[in-house]
Amino acid sequence: MSAPRNRKERRAQSKAQQQPTDINFPLAQPPRQIPTHKTLYEIASSHHPTAFPADQRPSSSSTTPSPDTTTISPPETILSTLADSLLQTLPLTALHFTLDVLVHSQYAQQIAWRTITTRALATFPALLLLVYILHPRAQYALTQAFFATVSIAAGCWLVHSSNREAYFAVMKRAPPLGTLWVWSVVEMRVGVGVACLGLVGIFFWWGEYTIF
Repeated sequence: MSAPRNRKERRAQSKAQQQPTDINFPLAQPPRQIPTHKTLYEIASSHHPTAFPADQRPSSSSTTPSPDTTTISPPETILSTLADSLLQTLPLTALHFTLDVLVHSQYAQQIAWRTITTRALATFPALLLLVYILHPRAQYALTQAFFATVSIAAGCWLVHSSNREAYFAVMKRAPPLGTLWVWSVVEMRVGVGVACLGLVGIFFWWGEYTIF
């Protein structure tokens, strides 16, 4: 057979020389039980004892950690909780800043951006501490009761103060209490949150308050 003279002939010859394979590889999970025979590490350590210290040689009879028994170290848990708290505190701080701006605009006051920003940054550590302590325990009944109390008290106070008190008191207290109100409703279960909002609505109707 003559040698191929160009690329086309070489490709045809390569395809003709390929042999079909009937090898079927089994598709299955590898065995997960502890091996009873010697491992590669043990075989290598038997041929070169000085290269592998005795106290660092794994044994085939040693138990391997399972996903059920694996635990996260406390430093990792603290860092993950702190990171989650930071991510939740940043929107709350932005909400405090927004409410402060809206209150100043409502009463036609000049917006002091530096003062408003300073107040929002000053509330950040307090909000971070509250979120760090209460958010991981939000499903507890006692924590839910605390959120319900804060939600009803803050909501009723905002309704009453915006209708009855002077604008200066509203400007000072509305942003932090409004932030706590929104956060407590978000942290509560849906049914409890709706019930608390309903109680605030009943207070609004009973007191004959107005929105504007």
